[in-house]
Amino acid sequence: MNLKFVQVILALLLRGYMGLVRRTTRWQVEGLDVSVPLQESGVGFIACIWHSRFLMANAGWTKMVQKPHFLISKSRDGDLVATIGKFFGIQVIRGSRRAKYKDKNKRGAGALRDMIDVINKGDCVVMTPDGPRGPRMIMGEGPIRLAKLSGAPIIAYAVSVSNNKLFNSWDRFMFPLPFGRGKMIFAGPLRVDKDASNSEIELARKKLEDMLNQASQKCDRDMGSEVILPECKAEAKGQKS
Repeated sequence: MNLKFVQVILALLLRGYMGLVRRTTRWQVEGLDVSVPLQESGVGFIACIWHSRFLMANAGWTKMVQKPHFLISKSRDGDLVATIGKFFGIQVIRGSRRAKYKDKNKRGAGALRDMIDVINKGDCVVMTPDGPRGPRMIMGEGPIRLAKLSGAPIIAYAVSVSNNKLFNSWDRFMFPLPFGRGKMIFAGPLRVDKDASNSEIELARKKLEDMLNQASQKCDRDMGSEVILPECKAEAKGQKS
């Protein structure tokens, strides 16, 4: 059977299912003081959500002026996700957070150029900074360096639901189930100076990582779900027990 055909069928089924989940979930939102000013400003920005919650990312964009453009890896798994994204009506940028970000004067091609174009047009780039392979909930430098080049603010976007199935995958992927409660938190914004040094970039990376982890874990606790920890902390906890 044609792989592309299978991907299209899966995407259509998932679009219908996620529509059911979104309509039947009672959502709570924290951080409107973060999201509303960005929405009203109409400026382009960067949003980071952990890989495990990617399937629920579109839930937070029902009232956003800025259209989300999701950065998806060029892996085989990314092909399926990109197909699904198109059926959800969202834009997709193909690339990898592991790619080397070029100097401002040499950023002429590829995903980086596309992301900066999106931001300059007043839309949003959504990144999963621990994907596509992990380690889980450890922030890469990609969003920070993009913010440095573009001047765009970054927000942390966390989401969890009370009815879910957690997979035993590297990211502890959360598959949402309908007829439950859901929570999303927007935190930030974080800005990176265009002249930021490598040490300042690392400080910003750690600050954003902590911000997103704290928000994600609060969502899990408030929804009564298992609180997912970053890979290194989870391993340390397992060794102590």
